[in-house]
Amino acid sequence: MKFEIKNLSPFRLLSIYGYEALGEGHNMYALTEFDVTDIRQRLRSQRKNGQNISFFSFLLSAIAKTIDENKELNHIRRGKRIYYFDEVDINIPIELELDGISTPQKFVVRDAARKTSTEITLEIEHAKKNWKETGNVDKDYKWSLYWIKFASMSPKWLSKFITNQFAKNPFRVKKGFGTTYVSSVSGFTDFSGFIIPFFPGQTRPLAFAIGNIVKKPGVVGSEIRIREYLSMTISINHDLVDGAPAARFVNRLKQRIEGKL
Repeated sequence: MKFEIKNLSPFRLLSIYGYEALGEGHNMYALTEFDVTDIRQRLRSQRKNGQNISFFSFLLSAIAKTIDENKELNHIRRGKRIYYFDEVDINIPIELELDGISTPQKFVVRDAARKTSTEITLEIEHAKKNWKETGNVDKDYKWSLYWIKFASMSPKWLSKFITNQFAKNPFRVKKGFGTTYVSSVSGFTDFSGFIIPFFPGQTRPLAFAIGNIVKKPGVVGSEIRIREYLSMTISINHDLVDGAPAARFVNRLKQRIEGKL
């Protein structure tokens, strides 16, 4: 019998401790499909004309602008109080290589609603380039690494206690983890489906998981045509958001992503 034993990475271990410490809210899940045929054609045309725009950055911009239009969804809870913020800070994972292992690292796109899709694309590319050249994603990254290494070597109870204390400060949560979270697996799969994001902490109202794009029949006017559909799961913390504003948000996001605004 052949087998191999490896230790959990500090990043994975801290994720486990953090999720256990923060717990889970009472969530609603919107399993949505968006017809992105026209907007993808538009983005391809813009890229041919020299504009550096990724589809993922377009989605981040659309999410940020829709949240910005619905300020009541851009907040962080602390106990019985809710802190509303003007800036929509989006926490995304970007895949980087550390010690020969590809690991998703968090990166926060600050004030994303005020940025164009091109600016967000360049910002993410700069973060990846900065990582290769300096070993840092941004100026705060090295301090995050110190904390991760410390937490992975600390007793479980201590890591969970510190995580809980951190989560009680909305300003630290915003700085470290943004006001919303967006993850994407679209580049790693070739089939249709929905990803249900784990939504830790009971402190933020929204999280997004972007799936793949598939071609299938759709109704356009009175005709049936082959269209491109993007699957996206929107996790909504029902402790903080009621059904009606959640539905209005999803409808508005659909209009923006499908280029109907």
